[in-house]
Amino acid sequence: MGADTKKEKIKILQVSNISVSATKDQIFTMFQYIGRIEEMKVYPSDMNITSTTVSKCAFIKYDDDRAVEVGQHLTNTVLIDRAVVCVPYPQNAIPDETTFVNTGGPVTAGQRQLPPHVVNKVQDLEDGTSVLLTVDPQMEALGLPAYPPLPGNTDLAKVEEIRRTIYVGNLPKGVDGQAVLEFFNNYVGEVMYLRMALAPETLPCAYAYIEFTNQTSVPIALQNNGIDYQGRPLRIQHSRVAIIKPQAKSADQALEEVEEAIRMGKTGRSRSRSPLRRRRTPSPTVRRKSKSPRRRRSPSRSKSRDRKRSRSKSRDRRRSRSRDRKRSRSREKRRSRSR
Repeated sequence: MGADTKKEKIKILQVSNISVSATKDQIFTMFQYIGRIEEMKVYPSDMNITSTTVSKCAFIKYDDDRAVEVGQHLTNTVLIDRAVVCVPYPQNAIPDETTFVNTGGPVTAGQRQLPPHVVNKVQDLEDGTSVLLTVDPQMEALGLPAYPPLPGNTDLAKVEEIRRTIYVGNLPKGVDGQAVLEFFNNYVGEVMYLRMALAPETLPCAYAYIEFTNQTSVPIALQNNGIDYQGRPLRIQHSRVAIIKPQAKSADQALEEVEEAIRMGKTGRSRSRSPLRRRRTPSPTVRRKSKSPRRRRSPSRSKSRDRKRSRSKSRDRRRSRSRDRKRSRSREKRRSRSR
């Protein structure tokens, strides 16, 4: 597929809309499943919770950025009595509680943000209506189509979702959605949601909507418009709508989704490393065994050993003969004396 763009390694997951009754241990237990946690802070702290506090927010720092991608699949999972929202926190360190409160605290927590270089702006039209335009300089530099305009009153959270979503057309009729998800997950970027559309029977192809975890995966997908998939050139373009998602997930649904994300992540990584395995040379221990000097004897050594053996045998023969002669002589002497 197309050239990959450089991605920032985000290792902090921000979890908002947590039930006030949830303990730190419960939060830790829920999120340690997806990766090793280096640090975790929950706000407001126990001493700062008041009667007006409606929810908590947690910042979880992992040792691997992959855990943050997988952790986003826990969004809408119910913890006690509230559906949590999980988004990457684009900073290198967890903020302290004062900074968290001063920057909006629980009011803005859990709201996804487009990358800093992507800008939204509302433009008024002559007919009195307005449109929302999203400008991405990186897409312009690559010569890719601009984001389509949206109604000016579109909720910004919904705008962010739409700008991470693509339309994929000309898929084979009856294609397996799981196969499509794995294809894009392995070769383009982390897929958060995929929805296969119900196409009319008269339509000769199928189509789908794919929402990526990160907006930076969208330019990569657009660069591969026309890529062959099962003998058909795919039609990849911006989406004008967001994928409709379930309002809440059961614990089993969340676990299944997380396990699937972990599995696909491992598959993608093993595929990217496979050329390295093919270039490996045979183990030197194997080569040394085939050339072991202990299993080979030089002709000169074997001949000298044979000579030594033959000499020792001849010596033994001579010794035995001399002994026999001595014995026979002593017998004759004894006989003569007896006479």
